[in-house]
Amino acid sequence: METAVVADSANEQLAQLLEAYSEGRLGRRELEQSTGLCFGEILNRLARSGLPLPRVDTLAHFNQAQRDLFERVFG
Repeated sequence: METAVVADSANEQLAQLLEAYSEGRLGRRELEQSTGLCFGEILNRLARSGLPLPRVDTLAHFNQAQRDLFERVFG
């Protein structure tokens, strides 16, 4: 049985991990491995905590030719 202190500590650690994920400082897989939560549970916890979904900076993941192609097709 968990004590109140242990539960509070675990809740605080989870809150910090969720905040780091929301701010883009922690990846989804790292969060899942650290907490044991599945993606749906993570989304639920973010919503209950009032935290926004993380935003991905596409400039870091796609080169200019890929962005140009995207704009031609979808822009």
